[in-house]
Amino acid sequence: MLSDLIALVRLHEMEFSLADDPALTPDRAEVEMRRCRAEIDPALLARYEQLKRRHASGALVEAENGICSGCRVTLPRTSAARLKHGPASCDHCGRIIFDPDSVYHFQY
Repeated sequence: MLSDLIALVRLHEMEFSLADDPALTPDRAEVEMRRCRAEIDPALLARYEQLKRRHASGALVEAENGICSGCRVTLPRTSAARLKHGPASCDHCGRIIFDPDSVYHFQY
Protein backbone atom coordinates (compact mmCIF):
# COMPACT_ATOMS: atom_id res chain seq x y z
CA MET A 1 0.00 0.00 0.00
CA LEU A 2 2.89 2.34 0.66
CA SER A 3 4.17 1.92 -2.90
CA ASP A 4 0.73 3.01 -4.17
CA LEU A 5 0.98 6.06 -1.97
CA ILE A 6 4.48 6.94 -3.11
CA ALA A 7 3.37 6.75 -6.74
CA LEU A 8 0.25 8.80 -5.94
CA VAL A 9 2.26 11.52 -4.20
CA ARG A 10 4.67 11.68 -7.15
CA LEU A 11 1.76 11.89 -9.61
CA HIS A 12 0.12 14.63 -7.55
CA GLU A 13 3.35 16.61 -7.37
CA MET A 14 3.84 16.37 -11.11
CA GLU A 15 0.25 17.27 -11.95
CA PHE A 16 0.36 20.37 -9.79
CA SER A 17 3.98 21.35 -10.51
CA LEU A 18 5.11 20.87 -6.93
CA ALA A 19 8.10 18.83 -8.05
CA ASP A 20 10.91 21.21 -8.93
CA ASP A 21 12.78 19.03 -11.39
CA PRO A 22 14.30 21.05 -14.26
CA ALA A 23 15.41 17.81 -15.97
CA LEU A 24 11.79 16.71 -16.33
CA THR A 25 10.68 17.77 -19.78
CA PRO A 26 6.96 17.71 -20.68
CA ASP A 27 7.46 14.45 -22.59
CA ARG A 28 9.32 12.83 -19.70
CA ALA A 29 6.69 14.15 -17.29
CA GLU A 30 3.92 12.48 -19.28
CA VAL A 31 5.81 9.18 -19.35
CA GLU A 32 6.46 9.43 -15.61
CA MET A 33 2.81 10.25 -14.88
CA ARG A 34 1.70 7.22 -16.92
CA ARG A 35 4.16 5.05 -14.98
CA CYS A 36 2.82 6.38 -11.68
CA ARG A 37 -0.79 5.75 -12.72
CA ALA A 38 0.11 2.17 -13.64
CA GLU A 39 1.58 1.58 -10.17
CA ILE A 40 -1.43 2.88 -8.25
CA ASP A 41 -4.29 0.60 -7.27
CA PRO A 42 -7.13 1.38 -9.74
CA ALA A 43 -9.65 2.02 -6.94
CA LEU A 44 -7.31 4.50 -5.22
CA LEU A 45 -6.54 6.21 -8.52
CA ALA A 46 -10.25 6.52 -9.36
CA ARG A 47 -10.90 8.01 -5.93
CA TYR A 48 -8.04 10.46 -6.37
CA GLU A 49 -9.37 11.55 -9.79
CA GLN A 50 -12.84 12.06 -8.32
CA LEU A 51 -11.49 14.11 -5.40
CA LYS A 52 -9.31 16.11 -7.77
CA ARG A 53 -12.42 17.32 -9.59
CA ARG A 54 -13.89 18.47 -6.27
CA HIS A 55 -10.83 19.77 -4.44
CA ALA A 56 -8.37 20.49 -7.31
CA SER A 57 -4.86 20.59 -5.89
CA GLY A 58 -6.14 19.61 -2.44
CA ALA A 59 -7.26 16.07 -3.31
CA LEU A 60 -4.19 14.59 -1.64
CA VAL A 61 -3.04 16.28 1.56
CA GLU A 62 -0.56 15.70 4.35
CA ALA A 63 -1.44 14.96 7.93
CA GLU A 64 0.24 17.58 10.11
CA ASN A 65 0.52 16.55 13.75
CA GLY A 66 -2.69 14.54 13.54
CA ILE A 67 -4.58 17.23 11.62
CA CYS A 68 -5.86 17.04 8.03
CA SER A 69 -4.08 19.84 6.17
CA GLY A 70 -7.03 20.10 3.80
CA CYS A 71 -9.78 20.98 6.26
CA ARG A 72 -7.77 21.51 9.47
CA VAL A 73 -9.82 18.98 11.47
CA THR A 74 -8.12 16.71 14.00
CA LEU A 75 -7.99 13.11 12.83
CA PRO A 76 -9.27 10.28 15.01
CA ARG A 77 -6.45 8.20 16.51
CA THR A 78 -7.38 5.21 14.35
CA SER A 79 -6.98 7.24 11.15
CA ALA A 80 -3.72 8.72 12.35
CA ALA A 81 -2.37 5.25 13.17
CA ARG A 82 -3.34 3.89 9.73
CA LEU A 83 -1.30 6.59 8.02
CA LYS A 84 1.94 4.80 8.89
CA HIS A 85 0.90 1.98 6.54
CA GLY A 86 -0.66 3.93 3.68
CA PRO A 87 -3.23 6.55 2.81
CA ALA A 88 -6.45 7.13 4.71
CA SER A 89 -9.50 9.30 4.21
CA CYS A 90 -10.37 12.31 6.25
CA ASP A 91 -13.68 11.61 7.94
CA HIS A 92 -14.61 15.28 7.65
CA CYS A 93 -13.67 16.40 4.12
CA GLY A 94 -13.07 13.04 2.39
CA ARG A 95 -9.63 13.98 1.05
CA ILE A 96 -6.90 11.38 0.81
CA ILE A 97 -4.46 12.04 3.63
CA PHE A 98 -0.98 10.66 4.16
CA ASP A 99 1.88 10.80 6.61
CA PRO A 100 4.71 12.73 4.93
CA ASP A 101 7.31 10.97 7.08
CA SER A 102 6.23 7.65 5.58
CA VAL A 103 6.65 8.93 2.03
CA TYR A 104 9.34 11.56 1.74
CA HIS A 105 12.20 9.48 3.10
CA PHE A 106 11.97 7.32 -0.05
CA GLN A 107 13.75 8.38 -3.20
CA TYR A 108 11.67 8.57 -6.38
